[in-house]
Amino acid sequence: MKKLIVPGTPVTAMEMFEFKGSSGPNVVITGAVHGNEQTGVHAARLLIKKLEEAEILGHIKVIPVVNTTAYYHRQRVSPFDNIDMNRIFPGKEAGSLTLRTAYTLWQETQDAEYIIDLHCCGTMGSTYTLADYEGSSEIKDLCIALGMPVVCQTGGTEGQFYLDSSRKRGQKAVIIELPGGQPGGVIDMEWAGFCADALFNCLKYIKAVKGEYVEPAKTVFCGKITRTTAEKEGLFEPVAKAGDFLNEGDVIGRLTCDGEVIICTARERVRLVSVSPAKYIFVGENLFGIMPVL
Repeated sequence: MKKLIVPGTPVTAMEMFEFKGSSGPNVVITGAVHGNEQTGVHAARLLIKKLEEAEILGHIKVIPVVNTTAYYHRQRVSPFDNIDMNRIFPGKEAGSLTLRTAYTLWQETQDAEYIIDLHCCGTMGSTYTLADYEGSSEIKDLCIALGMPVVCQTGGTEGQFYLDSSRKRGQKAVIIELPGGQPGGVIDMEWAGFCADALFNCLKYIKAVKGEYVEPAKTVFCGKITRTTAEKEGLFEPVAKAGDFLNEGDVIGRLTCDGEVIICTARERVRLVSVSPAKYIFVGENLFGIMPVL
């Protein structure tokens, strides 16, 4: 393990675990670009244990915690500048702490062929891979090899580590969104274990680790996520749960406003990405997120 020192901030560093072979691809796996998304951190650390016992073919770098100050404060962004790191890549060498950290990671990962960035979609979310698979058949193949239940086409927000790596540097880069994280850095232990196993299996597929690749269950490809927010204040009661596949007319939830019951239904075949728990909801708050099944 070595520490990546952020320029101008000698007390801030990222721990990087490096595994070197002589013949396979360069791979980078990162976690906690958002500090409270800790299911990904745990998945990365479980993967490190597997790699310590494996025969390495390629060059693998695992950085479980990128945004260290946000991580230790159990929050999404660093308390020193409140900047969302996953909106400002490639960062700046002479900027605030978050900009410098992003710059350090960007420089360290220039030679990577594959980048897998681990995130969390909240305790009420469900697992998926986020990727620009429509723009690259190689990225689509990587998504299939990872074996997450579904793959979502990116919405294209610039400044994200995986997206800028893909579009500006031609790297095969994706995000895996895992349940947990918000609020307070909750870890979904089951999905962390599943993700670590899937990553290790995928590393066999791309010949970064020696071993027999096991073909995962079929992945469902979906379009971009759309989110529905409350237009009225009231009591929201979910009917469906995150991860469900719904058909047109299936009930997602009910919002009761001044005695009026508003039924939220699917308008096509979709996967429910996230859904609010039962609570009194206010105007503008998220009710649910869906992605159309292609």
